[in-house]
Amino acid sequence: MDLNLTAQDYRGLLFSLLPPGMVWPVEPESNVQRLLDGSAQEFARVDSRVADMLLEADPRRALYLFEEWEASYGLPGDCAPADQSMSDRRAALVGRVVSQGGMRAADYIELAAGLGYENIEVIELREATVEVNTATGHAGAVIGDDINGSDWDSTWRVLLPNGVVRESVVDEAQIGDPLRSWGDELIECALREAAPSWLILQVGYIEE
Repeated sequence: MDLNLTAQDYRGLLFSLLPPGMVWPVEPESNVQRLLDGSAQEFARVDSRVADMLLEADPRRALYLFEEWEASYGLPGDCAPADQSMSDRRAALVGRVVSQGGMRAADYIELAAGLGYENIEVIELREATVEVNTATGHAGAVIGDDINGSDWDSTWRVLLPNGVVRESVVDEAQIGDPLRSWGDELIECALREAAPSWLILQVGYIEE
Protein backbone atom coordinates (compact mmCIF):
# COMPACT_ATOMS: atom_id res chain seq x y z
CA MET A 1 0.00 0.00 0.00
CA ASP A 2 1.29 3.47 -0.97
CA LEU A 3 1.56 5.63 2.15
CA ASN A 4 3.02 8.69 0.42
CA LEU A 5 1.02 11.87 0.87
CA THR A 6 0.22 13.92 -2.23
CA ALA A 7 0.25 17.70 -2.60
CA GLN A 8 -3.53 17.65 -2.25
CA ASP A 9 -3.23 15.73 1.02
CA TYR A 10 -0.75 18.25 2.39
CA ARG A 11 -2.86 21.20 1.24
CA GLY A 12 -5.79 19.81 3.20
CA LEU A 13 -3.59 19.29 6.28
CA LEU A 14 -2.17 22.81 6.06
CA PHE A 15 -5.65 24.30 5.67
CA SER A 16 -6.82 22.40 8.75
CA LEU A 17 -4.04 24.04 10.78
CA LEU A 18 -5.41 27.53 10.14
CA PRO A 19 -7.47 29.11 12.93
CA PRO A 20 -11.16 28.22 12.46
CA GLY A 21 -13.42 30.80 10.92
CA MET A 22 -15.10 31.95 7.73
CA VAL A 23 -12.33 34.44 6.93
CA TRP A 24 -10.23 31.94 4.98
CA PRO A 25 -11.15 31.76 1.28
CA VAL A 26 -11.49 28.36 -0.33
CA GLU A 27 -11.22 29.49 -3.96
CA PRO A 28 -8.17 27.85 -5.62
CA GLU A 29 -6.96 31.20 -7.04
CA SER A 30 -7.06 33.02 -3.72
CA ASN A 31 -3.76 34.13 -2.19
CA VAL A 32 -4.21 31.89 0.84
CA GLN A 33 -4.94 28.78 -1.22
CA ARG A 34 -2.05 29.54 -3.60
CA LEU A 35 0.29 29.92 -0.61
CA LEU A 36 -0.93 26.63 0.84
CA ASP A 37 -0.63 24.96 -2.56
CA GLY A 38 3.00 26.08 -2.95
CA SER A 39 3.90 24.80 0.51
CA ALA A 40 2.01 21.55 -0.11
CA GLN A 41 3.94 20.93 -3.34
CA GLU A 42 7.24 21.21 -1.47
CA PHE A 43 6.08 18.93 1.35
CA ALA A 44 4.93 16.36 -1.22
CA ARG A 45 8.31 16.56 -2.98
CA VAL A 46 10.17 15.93 0.29
CA ASP A 47 7.75 13.10 1.12
CA SER A 48 8.49 11.48 -2.24
CA ARG A 49 12.25 11.79 -1.73
CA VAL A 50 11.92 10.11 1.68
CA ALA A 51 10.18 7.19 -0.05
CA ASP A 52 13.04 7.09 -2.57
CA MET A 53 15.52 6.84 0.29
CA LEU A 54 13.80 3.65 1.43
CA LEU A 55 14.59 2.18 -1.99
CA GLU A 56 18.19 3.34 -1.64
CA ALA A 57 18.50 1.05 1.41
CA ASP A 58 18.28 -1.95 -0.97
CA PRO A 59 21.42 -2.46 -3.10
CA ARG A 60 19.30 -4.18 -5.74
CA ARG A 61 17.38 -0.95 -6.38
CA ALA A 62 19.70 1.81 -5.15
CA LEU A 63 20.44 4.53 -7.69
CA TYR A 64 21.54 7.76 -6.01
CA LEU A 65 23.50 5.95 -3.28
CA PHE A 66 24.76 3.14 -5.51
CA GLU A 67 28.36 4.37 -5.54
CA GLU A 68 28.31 4.69 -1.75
CA TRP A 69 27.11 1.08 -1.55
CA GLU A 70 30.01 0.07 -3.80
CA ALA A 71 32.56 1.97 -1.72
CA SER A 72 31.26 0.36 1.48
CA TYR A 73 32.00 -3.10 0.06
CA GLY A 74 35.30 -2.25 -1.60
CA LEU A 75 33.90 -2.06 -5.12
CA PRO A 76 34.66 -1.68 -7.94
CA GLY A 77 37.54 -3.96 -7.05
CA ASP A 78 40.73 -4.77 -8.89
CA CYS A 79 38.81 -7.44 -10.79
CA ALA A 80 36.37 -5.01 -12.37
CA PRO A 81 37.07 -4.29 -16.06
CA ALA A 82 37.23 -0.66 -17.15
CA ASP A 83 34.12 -1.03 -19.32
CA GLN A 84 32.02 -2.86 -16.71
CA SER A 85 28.31 -2.23 -17.32
CA MET A 86 25.90 -1.00 -14.67
CA SER A 87 24.12 -4.36 -14.52
CA ASP A 88 27.45 -6.16 -13.96
CA ARG A 89 28.39 -3.66 -11.25
CA ARG A 90 25.07 -4.26 -9.50
CA ALA A 91 25.46 -8.04 -9.78
CA ALA A 92 28.94 -7.77 -8.24
CA LEU A 93 27.60 -5.59 -5.42
CA VAL A 94 24.68 -7.88 -4.60
CA GLY A 95 27.01 -10.89 -4.71
CA ARG A 96 29.34 -9.17 -2.24
CA VAL A 97 26.46 -8.17 0.07
CA VAL A 98 24.84 -11.61 0.28
CA SER A 99 28.11 -13.52 0.43
CA GLN A 100 28.77 -14.96 3.87
CA GLY A 101 32.43 -15.59 3.12
CA GLY A 102 34.16 -18.77 4.16
CA MET A 103 36.32 -21.56 2.83
CA ARG A 104 33.73 -24.11 1.75
CA ALA A 105 33.10 -25.10 -1.84
CA ALA A 106 29.52 -23.86 -1.41
CA ASP A 107 30.83 -20.36 -0.68
CA TYR A 108 32.59 -20.19 -4.03
CA ILE A 109 29.56 -21.59 -5.83
CA GLU A 110 27.47 -18.86 -4.17
CA LEU A 111 30.00 -16.20 -5.17
CA ALA A 112 29.92 -17.35 -8.79
CA ALA A 113 26.11 -17.43 -8.81
CA GLY A 114 26.05 -13.83 -7.61
CA LEU A 115 28.07 -12.89 -10.70
CA GLY A 116 25.76 -14.78 -13.05
CA TYR A 117 27.72 -18.04 -13.31
CA GLU A 118 25.49 -21.02 -12.62
CA ASN A 119 26.39 -24.71 -12.43
CA ILE A 120 30.07 -24.32 -11.60
CA GLU A 121 31.86 -27.30 -10.10
CA VAL A 122 34.42 -27.19 -7.29
CA ILE A 123 36.75 -30.18 -6.87
CA GLU A 124 38.76 -30.39 -3.66
CA LEU A 125 41.96 -32.26 -4.53
CA ARG A 126 44.17 -34.13 -2.09
CA GLU A 127 47.53 -35.81 -1.82
CA ALA A 128 47.88 -39.28 -3.29
CA THR A 129 48.38 -41.89 -0.55
CA VAL A 130 48.74 -45.65 -0.49
CA GLU A 131 46.98 -46.57 2.75
CA VAL A 132 43.57 -48.20 2.56
CA ASN A 133 41.97 -46.71 5.65
CA THR A 134 42.86 -43.42 7.30
CA ALA A 135 41.68 -41.51 10.34
CA THR A 136 39.51 -39.34 8.10
CA GLY A 137 37.98 -42.33 6.39
CA HIS A 138 39.62 -41.63 3.00
CA ALA A 139 40.89 -44.60 1.05
CA GLY A 140 44.24 -44.34 -0.70
CA ALA A 141 44.83 -43.70 -4.38
CA VAL A 142 43.60 -46.19 -6.93
CA ILE A 143 44.86 -47.04 -10.40
CA GLY A 144 44.35 -44.07 -12.67
CA ASP A 145 44.54 -41.41 -9.96
CA ASP A 146 46.99 -38.56 -10.33
CA ILE A 147 50.18 -38.91 -8.30
CA ASN A 148 49.69 -35.73 -6.31
CA GLY A 149 52.17 -34.40 -3.78
CA SER A 150 51.44 -32.85 -0.39
CA ASP A 151 50.63 -29.43 -1.91
CA TRP A 152 47.50 -30.89 -3.44
CA ASP A 153 45.79 -30.95 -0.05
CA SER A 154 45.64 -27.17 -0.46
CA THR A 155 44.45 -27.23 -4.07
CA TRP A 156 40.96 -26.69 -5.42
CA ARG A 157 39.92 -26.93 -9.04
CA VAL A 158 37.01 -24.75 -10.14
CA LEU A 159 35.29 -25.71 -13.39
CA LEU A 160 33.29 -22.95 -15.08
CA PRO A 161 30.80 -23.28 -17.95
CA ASN A 162 32.49 -22.37 -21.20
CA GLY A 163 31.19 -19.37 -23.14
CA VAL A 164 29.15 -17.58 -20.47
CA VAL A 165 27.12 -14.75 -22.02
CA ARG A 166 25.89 -11.84 -19.89
CA GLU A 167 22.79 -10.11 -21.27
CA SER A 168 22.16 -6.38 -20.86
CA VAL A 169 19.28 -5.51 -18.49
CA VAL A 170 17.01 -2.81 -19.94
CA ASP A 171 16.30 -0.88 -16.74
CA GLU A 172 19.94 -1.12 -15.61
CA ALA A 173 21.84 -0.40 -18.82
CA GLN A 174 23.43 2.96 -19.47
CA ILE A 175 24.45 4.65 -22.71
CA GLY A 176 27.52 2.88 -24.03
CA ASP A 177 26.87 -0.45 -22.27
CA PRO A 178 27.09 -3.50 -24.57
CA LEU A 179 23.90 -5.44 -25.28
CA ARG A 180 25.86 -8.63 -24.59
CA SER A 181 29.26 -9.36 -23.12
CA TRP A 182 31.45 -12.45 -23.09
CA GLY A 183 34.51 -13.52 -21.18
CA ASP A 184 35.43 -15.01 -17.84
CA GLU A 185 38.20 -12.76 -16.53
CA LEU A 186 35.78 -11.26 -14.00
CA ILE A 187 34.89 -14.54 -12.29
CA GLU A 188 38.49 -15.82 -12.34
CA CYS A 189 39.72 -12.65 -10.67
CA ALA A 190 36.85 -12.66 -8.14
CA LEU A 191 37.53 -16.28 -7.16
CA ARG A 192 41.25 -15.67 -6.72
CA GLU A 193 40.56 -12.51 -4.73
CA ALA A 194 38.24 -14.42 -2.37
CA ALA A 195 40.58 -17.40 -1.95
CA PRO A 196 42.69 -17.57 1.24
CA SER A 197 46.43 -17.13 0.82
CA TRP A 198 47.21 -20.81 1.40
CA LEU A 199 44.80 -22.09 -1.26
CA ILE A 200 46.13 -23.07 -4.69
CA LEU A 201 43.23 -22.31 -7.02
CA GLN A 202 43.02 -23.87 -10.47
CA VAL A 203 40.38 -22.60 -12.89
CA GLY A 204 39.19 -24.67 -15.82
CA TYR A 205 36.24 -24.66 -18.18
CA ILE A 206 33.54 -27.21 -18.88
CA GLU A 207 33.04 -27.76 -22.61
CA GLU A 208 29.37 -27.70 -23.50
